[in-house]
Amino acid sequence: MSKVDIILKLADILQAGNLQNIQALTRARVPIVKLMDPDTGLSCDICVNNLLAVVNTKLLRDYAQIDQRLRQLAFIVKHWAKSRRVNETYQGTLSSYSYVIMCIHLLQLRRILPCLQEMEATCYVTVDDNHYAYFDQVDKLSYYGAHNNETLSSLLWAFFHYWAYQHDYTQDVISIRTGKIISKHMKDWTRRVGNDRHLICIEDPFETSHDLGRVVDKFSIKILREEFERAANILQYDPNPSVKLFEPYVPPPPSGTLDEEGILSTAGAII
Repeated sequence: MSKVDIILKLADILQAGNLQNIQALTRARVPIVKLMDPDTGLSCDICVNNLLAVVNTKLLRDYAQIDQRLRQLAFIVKHWAKSRRVNETYQGTLSSYSYVIMCIHLLQLRRILPCLQEMEATCYVTVDDNHYAYFDQVDKLSYYGAHNNETLSSLLWAFFHYWAYQHDYTQDVISIRTGKIISKHMKDWTRRVGNDRHLICIEDPFETSHDLGRVVDKFSIKILREEFERAANILQYDPNPSVKLFEPYVPPPPSGTLDEEGILSTAGAII
């Protein structure tokens, strides 16, 4: 039985349970079932036999153990992304995983987090004949970012300000694997190949040929950048930003209007 068949079967089983918003995304790069628990409101993605995802999860958890500000920043950014509806890859925006990578990148730039893959390796993993390694003795790094006393609120503003006004979308790739910004030319991510676009480039730390932002198209990149700017400006100028920042996104109404017969018309033309 293929992974797609398992995903479809799993979706059928889950439909019979007390779960909501069940979707089998079989054409995704990694087929998944999406679901939500109505009791807690928590959303969940389930995949099959994706061992590299387990390694990725461990890496993120290890980074989070170094400085508590990462976990807090990522939680707020993901809540913002869900509220503003820019957290769905199948709709051309970014995954929660991508936003965590973006948070790690910011904290690496500000010397709050180290680059674990550039340090002497203590963890070695092999997945599908590919070898991965990084430093995972993070208990030895608990004071790494102690010299930086930036508050969570200042880091949140820095996150949105960076993506709104500082990141060079035409040239740059963020890479937590190297702890640096690298060029699109170095990755050969300067042109579209198939369905992969490179309008916001986020290198996967292990599967380095994978651009996590590849799903973002020319329409959704505009929405993303507008949302980054909106958030940065709210945090900088609004005296009470917490309410407006997380206001649920409401799509603009159609440009036409309904006439008395309920027919949508625009600029005198009937549609």
